[in-house]
Amino acid sequence: MNFTIVFKSAGKNQKKMNEKWEFLRKTSFRLKRFFYMVVIQKIISVKP
Repeated sequence: MNFTIVFKSAGKNQKKMNEKWEFLRKTSFRLKRFFYMVVIQKIISVKP
């Protein structure tokens, strides 16, 4: 595989990749927040 060709195509796709990463970061952040909320709720409900 020719590195320069890969590099050029990567440059073209850079913006798309960034958008994808932004989306992934936002969704994973929301999922983590949701997960932590659930865990905290469980901890609170388990406490006597």
